[in-house]
Amino acid sequence: MNRETTFWGIVTALALAGIVVLYAQNAGLFEQDDSPSASREPLSSTADSPDPLASDCVQHGTALTRHDHVNLEIFIDASPYKVESEIGIRTDICNGQEDYMHTIHTHDETGRLHIELNEAGDISLGVFFDIWGYHFNETGIFDYRVNATHEMVMHVRASGEGATEENRITSFDDYLLQNGEVIEVHYRVKAN
Repeated sequence: MNRETTFWGIVTALALAGIVVLYAQNAGLFEQDDSPSASREPLSSTADSPDPLASDCVQHGTALTRHDHVNLEIFIDASPYKVESEIGIRTDICNGQEDYMHTIHTHDETGRLHIELNEAGDISLGVFFDIWGYHFNETGIFDYRVNATHEMVMHVRASGEGATEENRITSFDDYLLQNGEVIEVHYRVKAN
């Protein structure tokens, strides 16, 4: 083969490779999946090093120094996320007995958190997420993380009130739970 034939053979091969790449790109074969379920390096989680209170257990029928209730509402990209029933009940840590449960637990799917302590004291929202086994702080919730397009926002309000800038807080997992309040957590597209 002469030089000219070799040259045009290489040009043709490169052109065909370019067409294949363009076709694959148009078909979406090079797009990255940024969803939480996309395979990638495991995310670090606050639940990997739980607060010691997440291992404390209480028993119904005993004299408790605190028995409060808080409602937790979670929204992922404006869609409500259901807080599961029986979080913190019948676990390996708390003997698996029905009346022996973690200091924060749920009985149903309403988002009502039951806060029960053997000894007087404060307890933070992060303890509940540690018991539930999920990540939660200012960097994100579950497998969702704050990034260039998404943010975390949290409001603490009275029942019947709406979420406003006045009741927006930034303490997230360190927020100390108070009886009767509603905690509204949003992982959402950043506001412009």
